[in-house]
Amino acid sequence: MPSSSGSQPASIGDPLSIDPQQHNSAGSSPAHLALTVGTSSTSETDVAVTVPSTTKIGAPSFARTQTNATILRNVRQNARITVQYTDVCAYVPVMVTPGAESQQSDEGKASEKQSAKERQVLFNVSGCVHPGELLALMGPSGSGKSSLLTVLGGRSTARTTGTITFNGAPLNKGSKRKLGFVSQDDLLFAELTVFETLYFAAVLRLPRSWSHDVKVSRVEMVLQGLGLNKCRDTIIGNHMMRGVSGGERKRVSIGHELLINPSVLFLDEPTSGLDSTTALKLLHTLRSLASGGRTIITSIHQPSSRLYQQMDKLMLLSEGHVMFYGDAHAAAHWFGEHGAPVPFGVSTADHLLDLACGDLPGKSGEESKRVMQQLVEEFRGRSIGLHEDGVQATDLGKAAVEAVAATLRDREESNAAAGMPSGPGASMRATKRGSEEGGEEVPGPSALALAAGEEADDGKRGASWLDQVRYLTIRSVRTRRFSALSIQRMIEVVVVAVLSGLFWWQLGGANMDERDALDVGGLLFFEMLFMSFSAMFQAIFNYPSEFSMLVKERQSGMYRLSAYYVARTLSDLPMDCLLPTLFVWIIYWMTGLRLSAGAFFANWWAMLLIILVAQSIGLLIGATVTNIKNCLAIATILMLGIMLVGGFYVRSIPVWISWLKYLSFCYWGWNLLLKIEFSHRGIDSSACGPNYPANQYCSVSQADTFMVDVDQSVLGEALWLIGFLLLVRLVTYMALKHKTTFKK
Repeated sequence: MPSSSGSQPASIGDPLSIDPQQHNSAGSSPAHLALTVGTSSTSETDVAVTVPSTTKIGAPSFARTQTNATILRNVRQNARITVQYTDVCAYVPVMVTPGAESQQSDEGKASEKQSAKERQVLFNVSGCVHPGELLALMGPSGSGKSSLLTVLGGRSTARTTGTITFNGAPLNKGSKRKLGFVSQDDLLFAELTVFETLYFAAVLRLPRSWSHDVKVSRVEMVLQGLGLNKCRDTIIGNHMMRGVSGGERKRVSIGHELLINPSVLFLDEPTSGLDSTTALKLLHTLRSLASGGRTIITSIHQPSSRLYQQMDKLMLLSEGHVMFYGDAHAAAHWFGEHGAPVPFGVSTADHLLDLACGDLPGKSGEESKRVMQQLVEEFRGRSIGLHEDGVQATDLGKAAVEAVAATLRDREESNAAAGMPSGPGASMRATKRGSEEGGEEVPGPSALALAAGEEADDGKRGASWLDQVRYLTIRSVRTRRFSALSIQRMIEVVVVAVLSGLFWWQLGGANMDERDALDVGGLLFFEMLFMSFSAMFQAIFNYPSEFSMLVKERQSGMYRLSAYYVARTLSDLPMDCLLPTLFVWIIYWMTGLRLSAGAFFANWWAMLLIILVAQSIGLLIGATVTNIKNCLAIATILMLGIMLVGGFYVRSIPVWISWLKYLSFCYWGWNLLLKIEFSHRGIDSSACGPNYPANQYCSVSQADTFMVDVDQSVLGEALWLIGFLLLVRLVTYMALKHKTTFKK
């Protein structure tokens, strides 16, 4: 391929193949990067490309970066991966209901105990996908498509048997870093914009030796290639917040994985929810990515006839069994030879799904099931197509070969008429044509192939631990911007604080009697209780709402769990301390508590410490019990118990259960607040008894108003709360580590 194209200014969507060993650090002047452009795996040409660099390395800048680049280099020969799987079976646990055993047949009762606890979802599935191939998995819902994808991608928790190899070796850390997995559910943060989503993925996953500007350039290319520039500043959204469309969400999910240019790409039903035209363009995109030396395996739920025409390799699943595997255009001839021809006027894709469902038009349910089982048995016992590529047109005779050839010619003609690339090098031709004409960006295959770029073989992939903490902290702050500092929450805190200040208006003045002291003690207990309850129940939702995202990102090796945990803690501190600070400041001055700087700041910091302890308990509950209803039930019971033994409601607790108060942060927190407010503070002398001299000083401690000696040091309570805080945080981290660690 001539390198003259490098002399022409290219658009932002041009491919960027970066040699991280040659690029400069970003400074005040444009950084000149050495970019590598290759025409094959054996020859390549160096082209000088200028990337404007206006941002310091590592700065979280969200400004657009204009890039000049040349054509895409294919995946190097030594980076390509062949995925082969033989006799793969998968078993998932089942819930045994009461009485189920009595309903089993004699044969079922004689089965092993293991089979009673598990259900088999995949049965001896075998196949092979080479670099440059796209394997489409078809079948009805529940046929095992997603199960097979997760098993092959190393993301399944099911018990599996059989052999799965990547270039002849089991899945390891090295090969797993080269895998991309696009889930069916589009797990994305609803509060982030499209650009922010891809930006944080880039700075966390791309090699740490790359400069910040180069990573932003990769993000810009993915946005351009996927046609996402028009919605780059729109939030992802969810059912509560309006954001991007369903098709745009799917493209963002794919771009999330394309940032690292994976050698193997798994996609779980990427066309679901898309219109037929967008789905067709997406499949063209996948074929173009495969033509660059990538191995692509995708499940497709209900393809249109145009979509099915673009398929090359097909695996049809029915209730976990393989009904067909091989050339997609030979499938109709295979089933025609086995008594299930495609009816007139019915598309091949619909007919195949009818066969796999066991629901044939004009036939009863039992007869359709019999046909389905017969076809599965006939494919299992076939005498042709036993090689790793399955059944091909050449295995079915001359008529099949001619029919498939005619279908392929029609496909090439229709693709050419629609401007879709097809065949080797088509992606490059379409890119060149689009650059010259300056047409409107569309999520076509050429531009998307550019966005994939060329990944460097860097032993230190991903951000360093400190950078992970930094970027995850920024991301966490941005994801909580709509909830933590909401106007509704602020109004709630301010209204409760003002009402409390009015109810206890200036009770903490200098001339207090014993009744006033007790009322102030009640104020301190309410101040602690309200914010503690609020912090605990808010924290319960943190990890359950992000658990699926955490598992997904941890499985892709995006960051270390310790970095995520530290970042989440750091991002929570300022936002979770702001509202309690506002609450304390309003109450303290309205109720006339102790008028000294030391007492004010001590009360403030003690409240923040108590709230952090309560929040930690909520985080621990959310990390161990991911079901929200169960979390709320546990938190309610636990908080009531902690409150009742805190010393305010019940003073004479039976000895055999009184030890529970030492496990209550309310007990230690209230004692701490009482000591801060009443330490060496006098009240009316009548509180010390009728025989106490009226003209002598009577302290709260002497009056024995509370069950704690308020004149003692606050060090014991403070150390207990700090120790309990650290212990609960550590246990929470261990719970998260256990929940997000899966057996290889």
